[in-house]
Amino acid sequence: MNVFLDTSAIVAVINTRDASHAEAADVMSRILRREIPLTRFVTTEYVLNETLTFINCTLKRHELAVSTGEAILNSNFIEIFRIDDEVFRRSWELFRRSEELSFADCASFALMEHLGIDQAFTMDDHFRRMGFKLLP
Repeated sequence: MNVFLDTSAIVAVINTRDASHAEAADVMSRILRREIPLTRFVTTEYVLNETLTFINCTLKRHELAVSTGEAILNSNFIEIFRIDDEVFRRSWELFRRSEELSFADCASFALMEHLGIDQAFTMDDHFRRMGFKLLP
């Protein structure tokens, strides 16, 4: 089973000061122990951008941003998709219709629809409101 990996989950796992850190770290531990069935994580270049920018610019932790980027880019467990024209157009449609969603979230939803992924590891309730399941 493929699961979409969102910025909010990555940040929550690595940032011990994040309000969702304990929950996200527990989910990640359960994944690593194979208690939660998972073939791989799927994410977008937009999520990678958001994640590294947040760590570098908001947390002011450049070395952590670099090591997080290296871990994601070199992982055999995470596949990063580049948004093609078809998914980009669907992202734009979703974005135009919603004042509360970021374009990156719309791209995530469009890619999930395109790939038939119905579950996400995220701390962002927008995924649930868009009809996706969240890891536990």
